[in-house]
Amino acid sequence: MAYASSPEAQQRELDELRNAVNCAVVLEKAGFRLDRQATAQRSARNLKFRRDSEAIIVNHDGKGWWDPKGDGKGDVFKLVQYLDPSKNLGHVRQELRALIGRSPTLEVVERTKGAADRPRRDPAELWNRRTAPGQGTAAWRYLTEIRGLPDHIVAIAGQQGALKEGPHGTAWFGHRDADGQFTGMEMRGPDYKGFSTGGVGKRLFGFRADGGEAPVTRLVVTEAAIDALSFAALDRFQKGTLYTSTGGGMSPESEANLKRVMMQVAAQPEARLVVAVDNDLQGDRYAGKFAAMARDVGLWSGRISPKGPEEDWNAVLRTRREGMQAGSVPVAPLCRLSEVLGSGAKAQPE
Repeated sequence: MAYASSPEAQQRELDELRNAVNCAVVLEKAGFRLDRQATAQRSARNLKFRRDSEAIIVNHDGKGWWDPKGDGKGDVFKLVQYLDPSKNLGHVRQELRALIGRSPTLEVVERTKGAADRPRRDPAELWNRRTAPGQGTAAWRYLTEIRGLPDHIVAIAGQQGALKEGPHGTAWFGHRDADGQFTGMEMRGPDYKGFSTGGVGKRLFGFRADGGEAPVTRLVVTEAAIDALSFAALDRFQKGTLYTSTGGGMSPESEANLKRVMMQVAAQPEARLVVAVDNDLQGDRYAGKFAAMARDVGLWSGRISPKGPEEDWNAVLRTRREGMQAGSVPVAPLCRLSEVLGSGAKAQPE
């Protein structure tokens, strides 16, 4: 078949390929297979495909996709280039032409039978059966002794219903949507890190270090719940601040929920967003994404990250704690933290 080279003909072909080629077909051609169990836990509208440790979720009836572990998302053209960044648009068009009209086989990825195959309980049911960590419990000791969180921060999070104690010393951090509905939990412990399966999935962990009486005029977004608690422990400007965590990689639904929360905060006078992400490449990506979302809703935003490369806010907190125990508190970046956030400065600190 000959393909015309006029701009109009090229655009028609792009539209044809975008509508005619299912993203699932592209993934199967690249060696991905459907994870039926994970798909069933999410929704039939979101098909989860795996290739070794990689995962891609197909949505919009095969017309869209997103990477639950990163920022990748888009249409079938972006998918081909995401899987092989060396391909230009001409290479992508050539590959997609051969896939027109094909349907995905939905061949299931082979899984080893074991604990992961047992029926999973509703995370909301598990959450409601648990209580907040108490002083001296395994999760309390993990958070205060290993993670270095102050007792009062852990206690406040528990009192607000944002923190529960799971089995084997794990701490559970509840995620809720913009309407306050529970959707799942981040789980962290000495030997475990993950997010609850089943349910709606990641939205936002959030808590108020000031007791929650004043309206929220300052939204702090971090990448993990322990970072949100750590940042609050370091922060002098707690009044009116909601400390949140995205739990890492975000789905389109999670991003839409965060934008709703931003809109709610933006309705308050002098409202602002503090993007408190890690000092690494992933943090750079999140910072750009969150700043763009804030601009869309008219919310002022600024980024602050730990000074050390690859550091997160819990590492900063533990460094401060060790310095205090040794009799010397590090000068940077902690002494600048409150100054930067309180002054309205937009630049990231040095």
